[in-house]
Amino acid sequence: MRKFWVTLVFLLMAIIAYAQANNKYKFELKTNLLNLIAVGPSVALEYKLKENKSVMFSLASGHIDYGDFGGITRYKTATFEFRHYFYDNIVFIGPYLKNINKRVFWEQSFISGSIPFTIGQNRDFAGYGLSAGASFGIKFVLISKFNVDINSQLGYGRFYKMIDKYANLPSGNYFDTRIGIWFGYVL
Repeated sequence: MRKFWVTLVFLLMAIIAYAQANNKYKFELKTNLLNLIAVGPSVALEYKLKENKSVMFSLASGHIDYGDFGGITRYKTATFEFRHYFYDNIVFIGPYLKNINKRVFWEQSFISGSIPFTIGQNRDFAGYGLSAGASFGIKFVLISKFNVDINSQLGYGRFYKMIDKYANLPSGNYFDTRIGIWFGYVL
């Protein structure tokens, strides 16, 4: 799988170099600022097909620690998104397809006080899933070659492989929701 991502990155770099040399295509290199909360990197490349259509490919990973009330979640995603722009290329909508690798680790918490009790159940879950849905948002020019787009994704997915050491696997189906504030530079 690692060879696939390395090959993909080199392919994207070659496409960008070719586009800059021929000055025919417009690319935008982006990062999701909200992914900084998840202490992980994110990168996206948007390619403008026509005046009001584009495709975007993004990679992200993160680590979120919810403490005693949610455990630790780690994830890696790869998303392909098609965008159709309206209203002077400000509003967009389109379908997306996402692959996710997710791991959740949570040990039961013991709360002491006048009535001691435990919260939750032990989890050590890893899941590999695929989801699809709709992406919608707005995009505006910040300054010259810098853009900001605020988007959300709403979809439905299914884990095609699940592993859980405590044998309390979820159903395998999940709702997929994401919010992003992408900061981009037009190449």
